[in-house]
Amino acid sequence: MATDGYRLDARKWGFLDRPDEYIEGSPDRFEIEPLRRQFRTAREILSRIDAGRGVLLADDVGLGKTTVAALVAWVVAGSGGTVRIFAPNVVLRRRWAEELSKHPQLLPAGLNASDSSILQGEVGRLHAGRIQVATHHQLVKSHYNGERRTACDLMIIDEAHRAKGENCAFNNALHDLGNFAGAKLILTATPFSIGLDELLQLLHFVGAPELEAVGVYKRELARLHELGDGQDPAEESARLQKAAVGAIEALRPYVIRHGIDDLSKRERLHFGSVGALPWRIEVKRATDDALKLLLRMDRLLGLTRERAGERRNDPRFHIGWEHLATAMERVASERTNETSPVAARHLKAARRELDVERKAPHAKIAAVGKAIAEVVDGGEKVLVFCHHRATARELLEVLEVQLQTDTGATPPPSKKIWMAAWNELLTYEKEDKELAGTFVDWLCTPGLRRQISSWLKKPEQKGSALAAQLGRVRVRGREEERVPTIAEAAQSLLNVLLDPQSGSTRAVLKAIAEDTSAFEGRKSSMPGKLDEGYRVMGAWHVEHVGDAPATLYSKEPDIVLALFNSPFGPDVLVATDRMSEGVDLHRCCRHLVHYELDPSPIRTLQRNGRIRRVGSWAALTEQEIEYAYPSFGGTRDERAVAVMNDRLKAFDLLLGGVPPVDEETVGTNSRPLVGHVLSLAGAALQKANRRLCL
Repeated sequence: MATDGYRLDARKWGFLDRPDEYIEGSPDRFEIEPLRRQFRTAREILSRIDAGRGVLLADDVGLGKTTVAALVAWVVAGSGGTVRIFAPNVVLRRRWAEELSKHPQLLPAGLNASDSSILQGEVGRLHAGRIQVATHHQLVKSHYNGERRTACDLMIIDEAHRAKGENCAFNNALHDLGNFAGAKLILTATPFSIGLDELLQLLHFVGAPELEAVGVYKRELARLHELGDGQDPAEESARLQKAAVGAIEALRPYVIRHGIDDLSKRERLHFGSVGALPWRIEVKRATDDALKLLLRMDRLLGLTRERAGERRNDPRFHIGWEHLATAMERVASERTNETSPVAARHLKAARRELDVERKAPHAKIAAVGKAIAEVVDGGEKVLVFCHHRATARELLEVLEVQLQTDTGATPPPSKKIWMAAWNELLTYEKEDKELAGTFVDWLCTPGLRRQISSWLKKPEQKGSALAAQLGRVRVRGREEERVPTIAEAAQSLLNVLLDPQSGSTRAVLKAIAEDTSAFEGRKSSMPGKLDEGYRVMGAWHVEHVGDAPATLYSKEPDIVLALFNSPFGPDVLVATDRMSEGVDLHRCCRHLVHYELDPSPIRTLQRNGRIRRVGSWAALTEQEIEYAYPSFGGTRDERAVAVMNDRLKAFDLLLGGVPPVDEETVGTNSRPLVGHVLSLAGAALQKANRRLCL
């Protein structure tokens, strides 16, 4: 439903031919090589929209899809149109608003771009030139309430791969309300991250006709997985290649995709390189006693399950003991009066065996903790992902102990001298004096002074001299020119915390400021507890904070993101998949541990994309990105990791033909023919995929 008088005018986006001029207006916000590609992509999307076609932008994680879409949105709004952007959640909604606000001062005057044109949250009728940023939830709510608040000239759907399944509420809302949008731009991590049926649904949503060539490829892929032994791999490879090329050609008018490996060598430097081999963390194989306990638990749950098909061999049993203990207690409480004698004997024995195992940390947790300690002792930060909160909690509680450091005497100079140095260096608006003072207080706590002193080696003993030293020495002992100085990093962190768009970080500073006058005595504090020797912090939502681990921060994650993206504060972040999409965790971290895998390969790639982005720590320090996939040998966990690794290798080849890793597929035998065919077709399939690049 177009705005009266709205039409795209190619002259409005002529500036996209001149990225070098654009970056001159803000040299600190953009890197020229990525910006050139992003401008080309935005120009092509606008051309396709002008020709009446919707677009699915499927660039790799970290390539700047948000920047591209923001440029497109400003051109449409600047042409008198209306734009609605739907992000997955409130955190990403704020990120969209931040991205949009980067551009008004740089865009041509003819577009009339202004921050006042950006509207967040619920909006009814949009006026010409306005951009609404809402959430998926608000789209679904509008659908079920019959409000139909989606009329616009351009609808942008971020992380659209969440619209899985024909009966998914988000998918239903998209297809019902999408008809009220004049044009659609879909953003997804990659078209290869979702099944072919979901891909076809999204293409239908943007206006693509029936793509028979994609259906042919889908049938060829299904056929390959059904073939028995005795087939000719070369012949099957040729068939698959032919079908894939046909599918790609059918997709080209509607899909744009760039992978990091498709970029020029010069642009790839901004993302950092990934190690040729994964970061290997050696975990001791499961003992006979541990395997006996796992088998007994499987038998126990089989005897006491409440319904057919109820999960027995839960993967969480294999990577930690606490979830297994919880399951035991559930069985005990629910079956007190009706448990069979056999089940009762298994329960009694399982409790006894678990008590023995819990005398020491789980073997996988212990090995991961040791590997992380070696990395952080070398001056690096580490990001750890879990799939379940119970697993994350057990891991965090053990890491709190394993990584705890000495909190002895704080090295000189005194707090007074540190405060004088920071007050000389840091700048902020007059009205933010109290909040900035809280930040300076935090920098002057014993834990932060110990941390920063380790980078300085020998801190100066006078305020002005210390300020000069902080402005000269780079963070974390690095010497590369692109790595910020300690003073630059502190100013950058302060700017993020005081950003008017980030009400949650300002609220934290305000709560600390109002608590008490002496920082060390405050109940409210920044995430992480360096003063108590903790080098780790956790971030996920819990309903009952009282029994949470000491270093867990369960409120709005903005302040955790800000701290972890700085060189200051805790060195390790344990997170759930709440942090795996749409957030930046790359500015001071190049090590990531997949402690527990999500069933879907796309989640693994989304996690990896948190630290491989433009301006990454790996790029700044010219060191490799390290991903770790540790496994508990001899258990189901080992098989799950092996299957995931195999599927990641084929992920960019199969156009959505990689099914998720789940409990039904982990135990199955691999298909040698499929692997052989893919190895023969790999180069040709990758070459075909590159036809979606601009």
